[in-house]
Formats: sequence, C-alpha cells, structure tokens
Amino acid sequence: MIKHILLATDGSAAAERAADMAASLAMRYDAKLTVVHAYHPIPIFLGEPNYSQAVERALESGTKLVQGVANRLRELGVKEVIAELVEGAATDVILAMVETRNPDLVVVGSRGLGTWQGAFLGSVSMSVTQRAPCPVLVVK
Repeated sequence: MIKHILLATDGSAAAERAADMAASLAMRYDAKLTVVHAYHPIPIFLGEPNYSQAVERALESGTKLVQGVANRLRELGVKEVIAELVEGAATDVILAMVETRNPDLVVVGSRGLGTWQGAFLGSVSMSVTQRAPCPVLVVK
C-alpha cells in the first residue's frame, strides 16, 4: 500500500509530468505527498554581500518552485502535501529524504534541468533508481 510519496522536482517539463503522476497516485491511494527541491550549495568564497544575495535568490526561487508545485497538487485534489527545500546535490538530497522520511515510492522526472554533462555522467533519476531502497517511478 502506498501511504507516502516523495516527489522530487526541478521545475522541468519532465518534473511537471512526474507531479501529475504523483498526484494521480496520491489521490488513488489517499497518500501523503512530499515535494522536495534541491538547490545547489552556494560557495562561501563569494564573500559578502554576494554570498548573502546568492543565498537569498536561491531560497526565493526554490521556495517559489516547491510552493507552486505544492499548490498545483492541492488544486488537483491531493489532500496532504508537504513542501521541502533542501540545499545540496539533487541525488544526495533525494536519497537523504528517502532515508529520513521513509516514503513508499519516489517519483522523479526522467530528464531535468541538469547540465549537459548529465548525458555523459548519468542522470539524477538513474542514480536515485539504482541507490534508493524503495521503488522509484521515473516519468518521461
């Protein structure tokens, strides 16, 4: 039985399709849905005020993204939605959330907004699929 779904989002088209699928599953199983977005760590060597401004921009855009997805999920009919914004590499953040939140299912988009190196080094969805202890649904 699916009681808790973790949806990882980066705002890409694949992540939007993943959100639709997660919403459908959450409504079908009356499951809680946690939305997580990982933002890149801000290098401290930027110095002030650049560091503070960069952190503020990252938090502002990340919060806007996860709140927007959470609101959309609620509009679609999902009863319980939690939005999380976490600093770190996407794969590490998702796997840490799996470890601490114990979802029954992780839902991710197949291709995100990552750099072109992802085509050569492997993607977040592939890494999460290989390393997560629970089922992972990759949405194209």
